[in-house]
Amino acid sequence: MNFFATAPPPEALTHPKYRADIDGLRAVAVLSVVGFHAFPGLIVGGFIGVDIFFVISGFLISTIIFGNLQNDSFSYLEFYRRRVRRIFPALVVVLLACLGVGWFGLLASEYEQVGKHTLGGIGFVSNLILWGESGYFNSSAEAKPLLHLWSLAIEEQFYIIWPLLLGLAWKRKWNLLAIAAAVALVSFGVNLLSFPEHAEAAFYSPLSRFWELMIGGLLAYAVLFKPISISKHRNVQSIVGMALIVVGLVFINKARAFPGWWALLPTLGAALLISAGPAAWVNRIVLSNKLAVWFGKISYPLYLWHWPMLSLALILNSGEHTSSTVRVGLVLLSIVLAWLTYKTIETPIRVSNRGSTSQLVSIFFFVGVFATPILFFDGLPQRPVNRDETRVFLDRYNKLHKFGMSDYYQERCDFYDWPTGANKGVVDKACTAVSGSRPAYLLWGDSHAQALSFGFRKNISPMAQLALIATSGCKPKLQHDPENGANKAACQVSNQFAIDFIKKNKPARVFVAQGEEHDLTDWFKVAQFVEANQGELVLVGPVPQWRPSLPVIVAKGLKVQRDYISEGLDAKIIETNAKLRATYANSNVRYVSLIDKLCRANECRARVPSNDEFNLLVIDYGHLTPAGSDFVVKSFLWEQLQPTNLGQLAQLSRP
Repeated sequence: MNFFATAPPPEALTHPKYRADIDGLRAVAVLSVVGFHAFPGLIVGGFIGVDIFFVISGFLISTIIFGNLQNDSFSYLEFYRRRVRRIFPALVVVLLACLGVGWFGLLASEYEQVGKHTLGGIGFVSNLILWGESGYFNSSAEAKPLLHLWSLAIEEQFYIIWPLLLGLAWKRKWNLLAIAAAVALVSFGVNLLSFPEHAEAAFYSPLSRFWELMIGGLLAYAVLFKPISISKHRNVQSIVGMALIVVGLVFINKARAFPGWWALLPTLGAALLISAGPAAWVNRIVLSNKLAVWFGKISYPLYLWHWPMLSLALILNSGEHTSSTVRVGLVLLSIVLAWLTYKTIETPIRVSNRGSTSQLVSIFFFVGVFATPILFFDGLPQRPVNRDETRVFLDRYNKLHKFGMSDYYQERCDFYDWPTGANKGVVDKACTAVSGSRPAYLLWGDSHAQALSFGFRKNISPMAQLALIATSGCKPKLQHDPENGANKAACQVSNQFAIDFIKKNKPARVFVAQGEEHDLTDWFKVAQFVEANQGELVLVGPVPQWRPSLPVIVAKGLKVQRDYISEGLDAKIIETNAKLRATYANSNVRYVSLIDKLCRANECRARVPSNDEFNLLVIDYGHLTPAGSDFVVKSFLWEQLQPTNLGQLAQLSRP
């Protein structure tokens, strides 16, 4: 997060007058973010603190630029010199700390990722790198210690463009207010148009985020040129502003289409608080108290320190979430490190002008030089930590999960692209290419159906053919229920595509599979629909699920290899299976209980008979491995994949 806009001393004529309440607003922002990262279930909307920071930064930096332009004293060189002196020192320390801890504690693939993200942080392109990876709210994001640098990258990208644009406008005597408003409106429009097809782009793209900084820029213009009218109702403004932020913290969560319209809550709330001025009641009593101001002063290093601490703790704990006590301890340690960074590094460099700008740039460059071989030499696997049996076991499964499942899962048949957040609209035609010569079977569902698809393809009769319509996070439904999340549109398209396929092609059997919430669907109605189109419904029950994940649980007991284990079993999915078995016994819904076949007493099969080195049943909490998929289908679904009689052979799929 960019906090160059630390309110400077009054004697600095080219800087805005120091306001303690803005430091207090920074405290609200940073503590919201820290709270969300440490306890996401408690402070569900805490990530909006980033949006508050954007407004603060845009306001203070734009105030400086407008003031310097008005005084005819603006210098690009001086502006970027100050950026370097403000941003680089604390960032260098945190990057070196992450690289140091990673050297001793991270496996090759993990360290390679840290090297990549370090270079992204140095080049201020972290947001673009993360845009091409998994989303901010995905579980894999928790294992990225430098994930939080995306926001710093967006700010610095903005401050490359904004001063140049303002300088040109001032020189040409263009209307600054019109330009600022145009930039804000265009960016806000890009933000809205990005949903739902490009949700990840909306989150990480500078084009869809600049409007938040521009709210601060517009406010700076208003405060400079219309100071009386904007603070006319200061107490009302401050109360409404704080209320908007509180509403955002409570009602915005990771399932919302964010930023979108929702981001107006924190950004307008922050703008109202800033515009109300230091004399407003909330600003004077709440934001200007000594504790809030203190947290505001250390907000930049606190933002930098807290996430790597939490993320590295997760990684070093074999991917399992640490206890609440540990997380509280890590947050407190982050606060101590932030204070030390502020007192011993940031303040001396800023106040005494210690160290030249060129020296800071050189050190920054050195960090990049150190990180480069980490990225390009596969995370330096020669390090001793890579010989730890447990960590190596988990690393192998993590690599397979992240990089080796695309073909097995047939991701080309997924209407939702998780890495980019795009709703694709169309999929590869081969996914549903059936002819009229053989009976057609349809596998319909979510990512758990994708996991089953490998076993289906491997074991289906050569006298039949398989179509796959399976979209991540999308449960098979006949009606378009409102679904939360960025893939809402993909779910609607995927399910409608399946419905149309069944009507047109009359598959002999429709297999449905999903990860959870099976009991929320009336499968009798689905079966009636399939039967009306000359087919039979086969409801494939869930496989056992483990928390936090089967590889993590198995890794803890590597020395004692067992085929069945009880540790970490999710009781909820066992109960769901029992309900499904009771509901659909002797009905027109053929229910195949995989849990009944994979479990005994209070334990379930964790390993499958296979020559595959990856012989666990599932690769995470409940998605089948390739070996698991083959075993499950071959053992329990093989008969359903064979044409049972000449009548079925004659029941050809219609073109």
